[in-house]
Amino acid sequence: MYTLFSTLLNTPWTLAGLLVAMVCVPTHVKIINHAIVFNVKSIWWQFGYLKGVRAANIGQVVLLGPKLDPQDLAHELVHVEQYMRYPLIYPFLYYYELATKGYRNNKFESEAYKRAGNTYGKI
Repeated sequence: MYTLFSTLLNTPWTLAGLLVAMVCVPTHVKIINHAIVFNVKSIWWQFGYLKGVRAANIGQVVLLGPKLDPQDLAHELVHVEQYMRYPLIYPFLYYYELATKGYRNNKFESEAYKRAGNTYGKI
């Protein structure tokens, strides 16, 4: 479904994700579908709406912090699919949604929460 073209266009974001993963002190790495998944000691760069985040993704890199809920990986993998669906431009689309509609009304977050089966109250 997703192409090499999408992966290539996402390369700048994925490289940024790999750099962030390295400074978050990775403890384990695995490949799941189109994602490079790192368990990390800490997602220490949290601020603003990211405060208290348990997992995150940048490009095709997923960061899983130490305090995960069971659905967090599935939620982040949906975001990786979104990167593949909207290669190169996804972060701009995501942050436009965030700026204009807020976190809870962001269509990308709504899709991820719905498909992963987790809820906003657990973030």
